[in-house]
Amino acid sequence: MTAKMAKDGQGSSLKIKYKILLTMILVSFIPIGGLWYISIYKAEQEAIAGVHHALQSSADNLAGKVDDWYDINLLILQQNSSTPSLQSMDAIRQDPVLKTITDSYKWIYLAFTILPNGQNVGRSDGKPLQQYGDRGYFQRAIGVQMVGQEVVIGKTSGKPALILAVPLYGADNSKKGVFAFAMTLEDLSKSVTDISMGKSGNAILLDDQNRVVAKNRELLSTLEDLSAHPALVAAGKGEKTPVVFMEKGKQVLAWSKATKHGWKLIVQQDYDEAFAFMAQTRQRAILLLALTLGFTIVVAFFLSAGLAGPIRKLTVAADNMSRGELDAELQETRRQDEIGDLARAIERMGISLQMAIKRMRK
Repeated sequence: MTAKMAKDGQGSSLKIKYKILLTMILVSFIPIGGLWYISIYKAEQEAIAGVHHALQSSADNLAGKVDDWYDINLLILQQNSSTPSLQSMDAIRQDPVLKTITDSYKWIYLAFTILPNGQNVGRSDGKPLQQYGDRGYFQRAIGVQMVGQEVVIGKTSGKPALILAVPLYGADNSKKGVFAFAMTLEDLSKSVTDISMGKSGNAILLDDQNRVVAKNRELLSTLEDLSAHPALVAAGKGEKTPVVFMEKGKQVLAWSKATKHGWKLIVQQDYDEAFAFMAQTRQRAILLLALTLGFTIVVAFFLSAGLAGPIRKLTVAADNMSRGELDAELQETRRQDEIGDLARAIERMGISLQMAIKRMRK
């Protein structure tokens, strides 16, 4: 029976120990976990906002470069269109001026004039005259629009080229024809698509008809229609944040920006690379939480053992007193806490029992 009681006492102390341990873990883990979740959530939101801002800023910057380049060439076109030689619609007077333009601006490889009926008048390259009446840029410039533009594949280079056209006016302010020039896009492609956004970041330059002009830092030989690109679709719906979509088995983050002249830019980057820092931060936070929880468990274990151990000893001492062993020495009486109070009470109870037994014997 004595052994059973001692065993029961030990079993009770073990239960108390683990209850104390579990309570301490929960009490410490709940605030730690809450603070961790709040801090990680906030950090992730800031990381997402930062990635989106970087993507949008890159698109804005590149769109500004396209607009600046376009405006410079449009200014060259408009300034030369006001010269009397070009307004004369006389090839003899026009050809030297057109040749000077292509010599002065190396990216312009052809400057030419067109009559209202579409017939070519002057050319900078001296080649045979052609009929341009069916060309989109001519129809826009001779019509109601002040500027005609069209991206075509150059016959010589096999690469995209831009043709800009403006009306030529006579003294009576009537349209006497169209002045246009064709220019290469290599310099524009390099300055726009050569972006610094990790290893996977790239920009796609589209014309006003959503056809790809440059992609992956080079001009393309075909004008692929990219109207169905998720970034363009999202921009058409008025979405204010970059779109995430699947491309070649990978998640891609993309944002579209339209220029003031109708061209478009798509800036995109692999999702995993864009948010690599956020993933690393989450992993480090989880590791820190695990270490904190492990440390908390270790501390809680020793603290619970420090509380349950003396209680177990006092339980054994009280059990021994119930069996007549009244002279046990309790070390816990030196403690200045509730366990010490309990030990001193048990000690006084033992002394009282000893005195009562002595009186009974007398």
